[in-house]
Amino acid sequence: MLTAEARVETERPSRYLVQLCKHFDNKGRHLGRRPRGHNGDGDAAALRGMRAAAARAEVEWSETEGTVVLPWGRCALRAHPGALAVRVEAADGENLRRLQELVGGHVERFGRRERLKVEWRGGQVSTALPGSPARGAASTTEGAVSPTGGGAPPCA
Repeated sequence: MLTAEARVETERPSRYLVQLCKHFDNKGRHLGRRPRGHNGDGDAAALRGMRAAAARAEVEWSETEGTVVLPWGRCALRAHPGALAVRVEAADGENLRRLQELVGGHVERFGRRERLKVEWRGGQVSTALPGSPARGAASTTEGAVSPTGGGAPPCA
């Protein structure tokens, strides 16, 4: 598995975690109303693909942790005082980039008033099995990188 992580500084990490999880749990019902916000050009085939992927989303969350599983991979979120930690995992680089763009774009759009910025670190091969606890992180600063994968993202 490849992983990438980001630490997004915000005074309302739980709010964004819950908003993102609720959005993905919506199973794409919103896609018929505003497709340009999701694929840029309103392409019908791309919209059908997004709807199919959204219908298969598995989402769980609380006020402090969330998990979103999509056909391309997995996103783990954790709210900490002053920051939202985000970790995406995928089997290959193309799907990792897709998840980074999808999740990062949504966080930045939801947090536009706060001017949230998601800066990813990673793209590294994970040696842990998906879903297993992280065994350590190289850094807990913005855009933390964990070379060992699995579990929710580390955050100080």
